Amino acid sequence: MDYYLLLIFFLLTLLVAYGLWIGFDYFSKRKLYKRLKSATFPREYEKIIEDIHQYKKLTNPFKKKLHVLILFFIEKKEFIGAKMEINDEVRVTIAFYASLMKLGFKLDEKDFVTTIIVYPRHFIADERVLLGQSSNGTVVLSWQDIKDERDENVIIHEFAHELDFQDGFADGVPVLARKNYRRWSEVFSYEFNSLRGFIDKDGDFPKKYQFLGTYAGTNEAEFFAVCSERFFEMPKELLENFPDIYEELKLFYKFDMLNLA
Repeated sequence: MDYYLLLIFFLLTLLVAYGLWIGFDYFSKRKLYKRLKSATFPREYEKIIEDIHQYKKLTNPFKKKLHVLILFFIEKKEFIGAKMEINDEVRVTIAFYASLMKLGFKLDEKDFVTTIIVYPRHFIADERVLLGQSSNGTVVLSWQDIKDERDENVIIHEFAHELDFQDGFADGVPVLARKNYRRWSEVFSYEFNSLRGFIDKDGDFPKKYQFLGTYAGTNEAEFFAVCSERFFEMPKELLENFPDIYEELKLFYKFDMLNLA
């Protein structure tokens, strides 16, 4: 009997300690956020992002919120350079896109990434050449591919994987409001299976699916990550080609890339 009482006491102690840690972490983040909110966004940081097309479209209130999120991101995340120096351009560019994805979220909502490792160019993992990779709160990126002028955005792609993995499964279904799962599943499953069908035929496929590209057909997780890229990089085209996907992503990210007022 004493054994079970001790076990219960131990478990309760752990729960209390965990609760205190969560509370302390939350209030320390709130304190930091409040401090950064009144801070001046460095001019050298703004020079790095001022020509990014998403930034140009943001209204001043959104820019101010984004500035705070960028400062918060840089302060709270660990950046590690793999055979390269981590300078302001690297930090601010990565923080910009990661923060853009969080514009619709609350401060502490869906914030899982703790470490960002940056390679100067493509890197090899599991005998594959990769542009980026994410797992268990760590995002690995290739700076070469971040700087490439292409439709793909490796930062958004890898941070989307982290959002997908919140429930422990890389299945293309992030944590949603309970009422939204059925509609999400219907929309994403239909379009993914349609893309897979055209890819399996090994021939030409409709332009709307060419817009996503064959990599989106690798699996459901990659499909969600690619769609997230298109949502933030090419929202007008995504809406035109896949209005249902656009609507689901707008609900998930709590942000409309075509209405930035």
